[in-house]
Amino acid sequence: MSALYFYLFIFIHPYLSFWWQTFPKAGRKSWEAFITIYNYYVAFKIGGGKAWWAFLMLVPGVHVYMWAVCNLGFLRRFGFYSAVDTVLGILFPYPLFFKAHNKTLREPTNWANSRE
Repeated sequence: MSALYFYLFIFIHPYLSFWWQTFPKAGRKSWEAFITIYNYYVAFKIGGGKAWWAFLMLVPGVHVYMWAVCNLGFLRRFGFYSAVDTVLGILFPYPLFFKAHNKTLREPTNWANSRE
């Protein structure tokens, strides 16, 4: 029964996250938010991560970590950088996703040079 909840969550997360409203701000089409697994592929691309990480969302256990990575990368592109935003992005990101559809997209985080 827990596997059912796992896959059900993968299906409903994009709808709760307002991805259909934030994808167009990133230059993507809003219909891409409604196709399962492909929407995570696009979200990882928008967030600055590797797009193939979306397939790791299918692995139970690993999906929790990858879900947090996806959320944080995606939210940072919309300007949510504070420690509170990071914790909220990991534990309960939906209020931030709701705020993100009113913000503009920023450049991806450059992890290679942390001093800038």
